[in-house]
Amino acid sequence: MRRVPGELRVGQLVLSKAGRDRGRPLLVLKVAGDGYAYVADGELRRVARPKRKNVKHLQPTGRIARDMAAKLEAGKLPTDAEIRKALAALTEGERQSDPRGEEEGDGEKGCD
Repeated sequence: MRRVPGELRVGQLVLSKAGRDRGRPLLVLKVAGDGYAYVADGELRRVARPKRKNVKHLQPTGRIARDMAAKLEAGKLPTDAEIRKALAALTEGERQSDPRGEEEGDGEKGCD
């Protein structure tokens, strides 16, 4: 099966590009054929009530939680804790290379 770049897959890590959850990492639970995907993060958006999001508002990454993908393709829903654990593992490298800490200065807050 040939994959189209930018095509969403079950278990894939995506970033929200629009809405209140902008910038938040999410995991694709289901891809609907009508241009929408169902996503969750296990925290604000739980597995029991995934967010239906327009695929135009999602930035796909090349990272896939294979264990989550296998579970979802088998028709089983993962727990919220499993989703959070998978997201933490997939986003681990991004947190370590986050340049925001350098812009803050020496880390002290307004000590006069």
